[in-house]
Amino acid sequence: MKLASPPPRRILIVRISALGDVVFCTSLLAGLRQAYPQAHIAWLLQSRWADLLQGDARVDQLIRLPAGATDSLAGARATHRLLRAEPRFDWVIDAQGLLKTRVLARMAPADIRIGLRSREPGAFLVHRLFDKGGNVDDISSEYRDLAQQLTGQDPGPPHLQPTAEQRARALSLLAQQGLPGPYIAFCPYTTRPQKHWMPEHWPQLAQALVPLQRGPCVIFGGPAERDDAQLLHAQLPAGSVNLAGRTPLELLPALLERAALIVGVDTGLTHIGIAVQRPTLALFGSTCPYTRGADSPLRVMYDALPCAPCRRHPTCGGTWDCLRGLTPARVAAAARELLQHR
Repeated sequence: MKLASPPPRRILIVRISALGDVVFCTSLLAGLRQAYPQAHIAWLLQSRWADLLQGDARVDQLIRLPAGATDSLAGARATHRLLRAEPRFDWVIDAQGLLKTRVLARMAPADIRIGLRSREPGAFLVHRLFDKGGNVDDISSEYRDLAQQLTGQDPGPPHLQPTAEQRARALSLLAQQGLPGPYIAFCPYTTRPQKHWMPEHWPQLAQALVPLQRGPCVIFGGPAERDDAQLLHAQLPAGSVNLAGRTPLELLPALLERAALIVGVDTGLTHIGIAVQRPTLALFGSTCPYTRGADSPLRVMYDALPCAPCRRHPTCGGTWDCLRGLTPARVAAAARELLQHR
């Protein structure tokens, strides 16, 4: 149900991390922009993720958290000064539900502070708490549900909107790598080992995808994955490209927008692929955050073993059976089927 009037003129979204959830939270952003087209919408987030939204026409202001904002006294003081200097917000929306984000929301001058109900302390810092609702099978369900409760409308799946300048830079970068046409994006890396597909499976999959004639395989990842990506690249078919650690965050949506197919684990890059409406094959094991709800071709492969989803508490001793069962042959067959239905 829509929150009581008058409509807000100034809104602050507090979702400070991480990459995948920043992507998901664009559903909330879209809902607010659609319902309140004249409102000034700001977003508070960690500086490392802010570039993802740089140039997004739906955001009027990106507020980057100072260094140490949530883990040092000096950082907290700098953040307090930064937020108190802002004109008063009608709504401050804590879309993360952590104690630290509730504290950040409390720092900002506001008429109404809105948040998600959770087990975290600090609920008294928020005026209105909403349950994490929605259909859990839908991508970005909790953000879509919150938007619906605030505006009366489901804004749909997350979307990212690269600018013309970002698209031009992405094309230039791809051309420098000898990639004038479509390609298959591999997104193998994430933060937890129990979400990684078997390293030996990626080269086998790449070979199996050659007959699809959708271009070479391109590896994406962050600076921390450079070494692993280099090892993987050496095992891929000729013509493959390694872009791990070589792609500015603000260009990732425009780069992945050029992919004919994206294959990835439960990682922010995979979610970006969905948010730019590319055919995406998502390989899930210890987590299964969604199975549907995208407005572009999506296939989620997930073997619901008795131990899954284990999330942060695996019980398999490192064998990762939930992902091992997703063989390259199965994944290649799913990729063929996904592309046939475009």
